[in-house]
Amino acid sequence: MVSCSNFLDVTPLDSFTGESIFSDLNLTEAYVNKRYTELRDGFENYGLRYISDEAYHNFNSGSPYLYNRGEVTPDQLGDYSTWDAYYEAIKNCNIFFENIDQLKADQGMVDRLTGEVTFLRAFFYADLVARFGGVPLVVKPFDLSSDMKVPRNSYDECVTFIVAELDKAAQLLPVAYDNSNFGRATKGAALALKSRVLLYAASAYWNPQQDVSKWKAAADAAKDVIDLKNDGTVAYSLDPDYKELFLHNTSPEIIFMKQFNVEFGHSFDWTDSPNGFTGWSRTCVLQDMVDAYEMADGSMPDPIQYENGNPWVNREPRFYASIVCDGQMFRGREIEFFVSSTGNRAQSGMDSEFGIDDWNASKTHYTLRKFMNESLRNPWNDKGDQPWIYIRLGEIYLNYAEAMYHLGDEITARYFVNELRRRARGSETDVLPDVTASGAQLYARIQQERRVELAFEDHRFFDVRRWKIAEVTENKPARKITITRNDQTKQKTYKIEVLQERKFLPQHYLLPIPRSEIQRNSLLEQNPHYN
Repeated sequence: MVSCSNFLDVTPLDSFTGESIFSDLNLTEAYVNKRYTELRDGFENYGLRYISDEAYHNFNSGSPYLYNRGEVTPDQLGDYSTWDAYYEAIKNCNIFFENIDQLKADQGMVDRLTGEVTFLRAFFYADLVARFGGVPLVVKPFDLSSDMKVPRNSYDECVTFIVAELDKAAQLLPVAYDNSNFGRATKGAALALKSRVLLYAASAYWNPQQDVSKWKAAADAAKDVIDLKNDGTVAYSLDPDYKELFLHNTSPEIIFMKQFNVEFGHSFDWTDSPNGFTGWSRTCVLQDMVDAYEMADGSMPDPIQYENGNPWVNREPRFYASIVCDGQMFRGREIEFFVSSTGNRAQSGMDSEFGIDDWNASKTHYTLRKFMNESLRNPWNDKGDQPWIYIRLGEIYLNYAEAMYHLGDEITARYFVNELRRRARGSETDVLPDVTASGAQLYARIQQERRVELAFEDHRFFDVRRWKIAEVTENKPARKITITRNDQTKQKTYKIEVLQERKFLPQHYLLPIPRSEIQRNSLLEQNPHYN
């Protein structure tokens, strides 16, 4: 995809015409390929884990600071506004739709390309709507005679449009591709994104009256993905290995992803490795996220574990697949986040603030294991080729469980939550027991399961907002752990401390429309409570 888009990369945007691009199949396909590169991914600095109760960005000046301190404004949105980038991408999709009729090619190929761009435009709109609420639905390219002052469509109008587009894409796209086209949008990707959009629309923030029909639509959309067949067998299945599913693009659980290779890969493995590997410790996992993981027996962690010197023993398997703690093995050696009891640099751990590259030690004394390829050994030279997974079957199971709970079917809700727990525990039958709760306790368990199963995958930011609990979760201080080792006895003590005070106001359920957009378009209305 990268190589065949070079023509479009070097040709000035004001010099190509519909005729020059869309009269040639290879150039048209290159144009479509280029649209995939406009998707943002969570390996970048704008991963949403940094502005939720999951993590702290190790270099928190700038965008994460604005959000975590409640200081985002229409003039200061930082990197987390997708408004400009995704409207640019939507414009490029609209150019395709305006010109695709010129392409003289096999109808099956035209349909597939149309399905891909229909899906991608819906993806861009779904992201904008999740962040901003209702946005202007622009479906044609602007020209010099166009009236560029367009009002926002309502949230419900946007959802209706996105769902219709995804239904159209699902009809045009195949369930799977051959190897040469592996990774393109599929029928399953369109149905899965529809599931997410409808789940958000049914949730408390957008459905305060709890209209049951919205939950029914969300449930039906998720079930369509679960039941989808490819040559008579289910199209997707849970990967038996939770940790490994994020490391390879061949996992049977992946529905839609961004692919990388070792030549045009990413540096995530080094930006997010502990400083003892000359990494940047970029994702500093918060103490509250650490404590969200259950014990092996299904109970929640007891603070006394920190007092007795066994803070991270007997946790559920996903904890060890997701977070790096002091004393654990990572990249072939034991991690050392501890500091000397006397402040002796030589007695402090190599991953601590007194260790190698002390300026980029993790400020919470935790880093990320999830997504990491621990076999890489050459800092900053070996590119990572793990995919960024936008949608996987685990999310769809949780979407379905939540929707079925709201429809009163607790048996089905528990079943799909427990399927994920069974996968997590593997063959260890006495670990992570099935959820048996009902009523409000079951709903809390569904929310808890979603927090852990989908940790760091850019879901938590949206989940706490659609559930209308962000005023609780995002107003808690970000906490860290300080680990001190006695120079003589080598015994460690643990102290949980506040790293950063955080602030969340009611207006922060939605992002503000950029001031520059409202100045250009007087018909745009700002989101509530933003000046």
